[in-house]
Amino acid sequence: MSAAMEHEGTTTTLTALPREIFWMVFNQLSPKDIITCRRVCKLWNQAFISPLYLIPLLRQLFPRAREVRELDHETDTDDAPSAAAEDDYWRKLFDRVASRYDHLRRGQPQSVQKYRLCDDFGVTGEREWFPVQPWETHASQLVQRVDCLFSESFWSYEEGVVVYPSADHACLVLMDLDTSRRFMVPFIITGKVIRRLRLQKRVLVVEWAEPKAFHWLNDSDGVHRHFASSFDVTQSPSTGTWSITFRNEWKIMFLGHPLSERDRFYSTHSKTHYAIYIWQPNRSLYTADDDAPIESLSVWDISAPSSYRPSLDPTGRLREEAEDQGPPIVSRFGFRELGFYSVRQRGLPGVQCLNITDDDHSIEIVESRCPEPQVRRGPADWITEVRVTTIPLVGDGPAWRRAVDVALPPYRGNCSLQTGPLRSSPWNEPSYAIVSEAYDDKAQVGYCLYMSSIRWPFDMRMLLSIQTPTSHTRLMQDEAFELTGRGKIYGNERYIVGENGNRELVVFRFDR
Repeated sequence: MSAAMEHEGTTTTLTALPREIFWMVFNQLSPKDIITCRRVCKLWNQAFISPLYLIPLLRQLFPRAREVRELDHETDTDDAPSAAAEDDYWRKLFDRVASRYDHLRRGQPQSVQKYRLCDDFGVTGEREWFPVQPWETHASQLVQRVDCLFSESFWSYEEGVVVYPSADHACLVLMDLDTSRRFMVPFIITGKVIRRLRLQKRVLVVEWAEPKAFHWLNDSDGVHRHFASSFDVTQSPSTGTWSITFRNEWKIMFLGHPLSERDRFYSTHSKTHYAIYIWQPNRSLYTADDDAPIESLSVWDISAPSSYRPSLDPTGRLREEAEDQGPPIVSRFGFRELGFYSVRQRGLPGVQCLNITDDDHSIEIVESRCPEPQVRRGPADWITEVRVTTIPLVGDGPAWRRAVDVALPPYRGNCSLQTGPLRSSPWNEPSYAIVSEAYDDKAQVGYCLYMSSIRWPFDMRMLLSIQTPTSHTRLMQDEAFELTGRGKIYGNERYIVGENGNRELVVFRFDR
């Protein structure tokens, strides 16, 4: 009896301390200890769920968490404890944020979600998915030959939304990762060969080809008409539902393009423009040269909606008769113009990123090249020179070419010329060991797929680094293999998105 009375007196005394004194105790406890203290008794539970203490502690421990950033800075914590319903709200908010960052610290997701992706061949047996093949040699590599080659993935992520080809629904699906709600993209995939899809600036662009060649270059290479279809992706502020609306369609190559492993094209787009860079081997019997492939860069204005579809008008007669002729070409650069601007790639490409500037007036071409072979000594001395060339979309110049002091991972085919500067290199690993990176600027949470520089190039297994403002965790290959199938990851403080080796889109969730 005396022990029970002593315990009751202790708990009463602790919770009855002046607020400033109790805060000094509260402030020394970890989030896990705070949650545990609620189980002691009813009085402790009331004290340890009070927003008077939880709100300032949230701001102190997790100032960059999304929920904390969204807090009103004028939130009053000086009033008396609020109603039970509001106490419960703050308790759940604190527990949710604390749990997320605890799982990030330990590198253990709360749940893993998998979504099956479409096979290369459809139900009819014809090929429906044929990605643009990556370069096998690249100037950003130490020995020029790509050390770990990935093929492009057929899913695209942007700010909480992912578009992927769902095997369960046999169509393109847009999924909101915050709510897990899915919406069908109004694009028929049967009867087409999809080459690439990209969600950027809330505009979805699907690049595709006709399955049958309309012209043959030789006995093995047939030319297929290639097109691009764009869709506006918008969210209703009231219901949170997503709307995917067809905007326009255009033919991306005047003479078509072979479905081969040697012919390559890369593209980028903004809300108003689309640019494509084409790199093809010279098949001429008289002028063929391995160091002189056929190169071109073209830009379309895709800002205006259009009902004209060139894929339904192979002869072009409807376009001549209609006022609505679809997106127009605003710029075209041949190999001579590319050479003039010093961005012709020739037989050893160095380009790693194409980007249309925010004002839609210029296109940026980012190149990364290693020093010449006689300068190199070993992996420890592996450095790259990054240069950016800005070319106006309309007019003859001037162009701006400059060296920039940023680090880029070497080309491995996984980013489809959308490589960005590195932000969260794990344990000071050199840039050549980095495969892919995802970084949440607002939360300062980063994920990084990389190879051990100590074991490279003899061991190409990938590790995953998870970095928060207060922790740094590393997952080994057997723990992160579900995300390494395509060497590409995206995400934020709540989840990581990747692909495994079984044609599944994988989401590691740290929020639920």
